[in-house]
Amino acid sequence: MNGLIKIIAIFSLLSLMSCKNYYYFNGQQKVETDHPDMYDKFVLTFDGGKQNIPFYTYADYRFKKIDKQYIFFKNSEMHKLLHYKLPKKKGEQFLFMYTNQPTFSNILGFFYKDMNIEDVKKLYTTVKHKEDENQVFSRYNFDKFQVYDFYKTVKGGVIRFVAVNNPGYSKDPDYKWFNREINTMFFDINHSLWEGYIEPLN
Repeated sequence: MNGLIKIIAIFSLLSLMSCKNYYYFNGQQKVETDHPDMYDKFVLTFDGGKQNIPFYTYADYRFKKIDKQYIFFKNSEMHKLLHYKLPKKKGEQFLFMYTNQPTFSNILGFFYKDMNIEDVKKLYTTVKHKEDENQVFSRYNFDKFQVYDFYKTVKGGVIRFVAVNNPGYSKDPDYKWFNREINTMFFDINHSLWEGYIEPLN
């Protein structure tokens, strides 16, 4: 009987390990904003709590809760997407947010310890991207999703933001609303994330 219980426990553990949950609730703390009429402000913590960055959103972005009608990916789909460009890398997640509108995005953030931005650049040569010395910005299609990937060099590695659209929203077939949302979120209200200003991906 004890042997059977051990076997069940092992299978349960393996099942949990293989089905990573990307609906992340830690490391993103809402703080008092310095733009009260415009944006909410968060502090995103990563590298085991050693580093943090500010992150601004519109008021309709949600965190620390789940509403499946506004979450556009399954965990297995996100796992495949994340490893499409970085097949051997496991990142430390520090962000998961979504809007309460079907037209916009789900945004995730990861820290890759000991990774070099030059290694990232080599992996994005075949997709539309922009880069400078310490950053890479890319947009591409993966399976049913339109994807934005943003990388930045930080102490001890790189951080990565991944945004996906709602592939089931038929009123935005050319991704115009989605693209505008991401360009505004990352190149306008969060321009302080980047070292110098790089034009949005059109």
